Amino acid sequence: MKQKTKHYKDVPFLENKRRLNLLIHFRSLVKTYFDNSILNMVSGNYNEKPEASEAKKEINLIIKDVYAIMVHADIKTYSASTPSVSVKGHGKNINLILNIFNLGRNDIEPDTAIDYIDRAIAVYKANRAASLIRVINPFFWLSVAIKYR
Repeated sequence: MKQKTKHYKDVPFLENKRRLNLLIHFRSLVKTYFDNSILNMVSGNYNEKPEASEAKKEINLIIKDVYAIMVHADIKTYSASTPSVSVKGHGKNINLILNIFNLGRNDIEPDTAIDYIDRAIAVYKANRAASLIRVINPFFWLSVAIKYR
């Protein structure tokens, strides 16, 4: 069975660079979205300015790829929400990336999601040199050939 290599320690330099650039772009979009949105405290929804709406469209196009990149960087993207006291609710684990537009409803600050994105960026930055070495390492390519055989 063919298995596609996805873990950050198993990708060559250009794939590392692509993932890093996508994470940086995603972070910028998320920052733009929240800087141009106002949380409605009653509904938990965000009132969006035009800049936020444009950022939201782009975020939705790349969110699944970004999530996969973060998972393959061993970044856990879940955080516990604050339980609702008024209805004796319980806190729940929220995926901060896939639910990026629902953070307000769950009493989670946008900076929390940005922190997780920053952690993934740090993983790929720290692995740049190793990813370059993988490109020139014949044993890396041999292992890739064996996995895809």
